[in-house]
Amino acid sequence: MKVGITLPTLYPMEGTTQMLPLYEQMGADSYWAPDHILGVFHPELWADIPLSALGADPDAFYDPFAYGVKVGTMTDKPYGISVTDSTRRRAADLARTALTLHDLIPGGFILGIGSGEAESLTPFGYPFDRPVAALEECLIELRSLLDTGSMPNGPGRMGLPLEMPGKGSPPVWVAGHGPRMLRLTGQYGDGWIPAWWMSAEEYGQKYQTICEHAAAAGRPAPTAGMLPFCLFAESAERAAEMFDAEPLGKLFGLFAMGSIWEANGMSHPLGNDSQGFIDVIIHDLDADDLRDLAPTIPFEMVQQVLFVGNAQEIGSQLEGFARNGLEYAVLANLTGVVGGMDEIMARAMEFPQLMAVLREL
Repeated sequence: MKVGITLPTLYPMEGTTQMLPLYEQMGADSYWAPDHILGVFHPELWADIPLSALGADPDAFYDPFAYGVKVGTMTDKPYGISVTDSTRRRAADLARTALTLHDLIPGGFILGIGSGEAESLTPFGYPFDRPVAALEECLIELRSLLDTGSMPNGPGRMGLPLEMPGKGSPPVWVAGHGPRMLRLTGQYGDGWIPAWWMSAEEYGQKYQTICEHAAAAGRPAPTAGMLPFCLFAESAERAAEMFDAEPLGKLFGLFAMGSIWEANGMSHPLGNDSQGFIDVIIHDLDADDLRDLAPTIPFEMVQQVLFVGNAQEIGSQLEGFARNGLEYAVLANLTGVVGGMDEIMARAMEFPQLMAVLREL
């Protein structure tokens, strides 16, 4: 299995310049950055979350496209976005940016795209009423621009080279989850990069659906990727104790869909119609209410968002996904949400150990 690493894309840049050489030594196959304006931590609670030792503001995200140019001066590995959306940037802008970065970044560029999340759209005046329809329109145009250099209709065209020597054309990875998104992944994607929790068996079923859509469209099966959010601990059992001691970390459970809560015999605090990552805007919620709510969230719901445990435990979970087709894991390390810097230092070797486990799958 190939292993990519999500970089620490928050200000200041020193976080990246310190960590990337270590990731190079670990043998990462690629580097990735999210495209968020707002993050998953409430700014009024941030100071009380141990991970805040790494940065003063949980929403200080660099623009991932501009950030990628800097990363490209530090490595010869591919760099990807995990993921942007089709609301803030239309197909022509995305195609031009992808072709530019594919040229400027020595290892090439991977454009990850999805239908978006409310947290980085609605607070800034972007529409979010038909995100999947907007993505389909974008992918039709984007695929045409990257494959032929022209819009499907009219005189619009790209003058930049569509392929770079030794790198080919910039691949498009789609973050599809629901039926329509799976179809779009198969029809237009070169890779699949889901981020929300699902069982290994469900992953395999969804990937089979994607492959069927790809075959019907006359396209090769997309690379089967995944974006696991990992939190390393001495053990999952010890992590449960730490979350009980520092319950603000349990707010991650809010990002599990209401249907997942319901399937586990529980009620989502925001209602079982909550779409989790799609529609939860943590900044919209009252900080004091969140502080009271956090201890009531079961640790089991945190495990529906994060892969928690030591390298062997997380590796065992991901092994099931490998048996169901996973071939490229893009790891995001959230160690320190509980335990802070002490836990980050204590678990420093878990990340390379997990990478070694995954490479054997």
